[in-house]
Amino acid sequence: MKLKLIIISTLLSGLMWFTFTSCENSNSRKGKKGQKTMVDTATFRPGRVYDSVKCFHNPAESYALYLPGDYVATKKFPVIFFFDAHARGWLPVKRYKALADSFHFILAVSNESKNGQPSQVRNRIIYHFMQDVEQRFSINPDRVYTGGFSGGARIAAGIGLSNKDIAGVIGCAAGFPKLNHMANTRLAYVGVVGNTDFNYLEMKQLNSELEAARWNHCLLIFNGHHQWPPGQTMGKAFAFLQTDAMRKGLLPVDYQFLKHLKNDFEQKRKQAIREHNPLLQWDIDHKLVAFLTGLLPVKAYEKEMQKLLQNPALKKQQRQQQNLKKEELKWQQIYARALQNRDAGWWKNSLRQLSERGKNAKSSTERQMTQRLNNYLSLMAYLYADAGLKNNRLVAANKFLMIYQEVDPTNPEVYFLKAQLNAMEGNTEAILPLLQKAADNGFKDTKRMEANIYFSGIRQTARFQKILRQMAENKQHPKR
Repeated sequence: MKLKLIIISTLLSGLMWFTFTSCENSNSRKGKKGQKTMVDTATFRPGRVYDSVKCFHNPAESYALYLPGDYVATKKFPVIFFFDAHARGWLPVKRYKALADSFHFILAVSNESKNGQPSQVRNRIIYHFMQDVEQRFSINPDRVYTGGFSGGARIAAGIGLSNKDIAGVIGCAAGFPKLNHMANTRLAYVGVVGNTDFNYLEMKQLNSELEAARWNHCLLIFNGHHQWPPGQTMGKAFAFLQTDAMRKGLLPVDYQFLKHLKNDFEQKRKQAIREHNPLLQWDIDHKLVAFLTGLLPVKAYEKEMQKLLQNPALKKQQRQQQNLKKEELKWQQIYARALQNRDAGWWKNSLRQLSERGKNAKSSTERQMTQRLNNYLSLMAYLYADAGLKNNRLVAANKFLMIYQEVDPTNPEVYFLKAQLNAMEGNTEAILPLLQKAADNGFKDTKRMEANIYFSGIRQTARFQKILRQMAENKQHPKR
């Protein structure tokens, strides 16, 4: 069955992904199985985070690295190549290093690949990054995975779908890119998304289509917004890759691990039954089947799923979900049109109504929907405000920044852009207080701060320099 792919945010279209056996690389992956690694554990110590490893043949490019505590160059290890939408290589490495130790994975994250790059630049970066890791470290060629967040998730999926040598993908907060051809339909795919993420509906839709296509997949949902998932949720994603490897004979079946995994799901299943929540119970049964098929008996869960589908309470929950989905899509369309043609007065009234709806929500799912709409507006207002400033449409930018601040008041980007707007309008007294507010809320892009031409008149002032130092400190100890 051909999948119909729903892409809500920025498309990574027209990609010409490299393959591991391309003409650029004289050594195919199979040829690398006996290749001697270039470094040993004296150069890169296991159990230590490396924020910036320069590519051996391309030292202008780098990646973050973590070797699990039991890494030795004489043994082959699985690897996950991660991609972050903002090239924050350190973030997933530091967040998931404990999981790397538990599952014996090498983690490598590009410091160069990010949203908005021309395809040729991005593909060159990806090729250099992955080639360098494969040549310098002891990689199991049958257990190479990709993963990513937001735009990075689309990159990870694009690599996996286009290359048969990729065993699986962890896609966080965004689905598939638009591709002309899928070369790897045996790919194990784990989708991960927060229940208030503006891409939540996209991930749910993709999950339904993968289910209809009988794809080897699962969807993990956590309490959160558009972000890298918490360690506990990512641990389940790692576990899915692990069970998939066991099914394929790439890893010995670990019955103790499987028993622990099954018991964890069973505890959640019992809680769903106690709470009379058949929809949650069905979802957990589905995950038990997805994780354990071919490894442990799952027929009882499959029968229970079929039985639940006839449950009137489940049907009611499904109707409620479908109605909320229609409502959410309706308001996304209304807001998208209103950004173009409604004035600030209309927006203030609409945002007040949205806030009241969230406060008076009758269920947690309705409350999550209103928060997703809030987060959707945050993204759209940012994109429109940024475009308005770049095109010197200051009146429009001011409206979009009003919306942005109203729906996402702790986002440092709001105040940085407002500082630029005031600088462009000549309101010099407002610039530094707004930059201070950006720093107080965690703004850390010091290069962008220093390079902004509209701040040139105040760049040498003591207060500007103090704010800049605070932003540099935010970079070392990020809040967001």
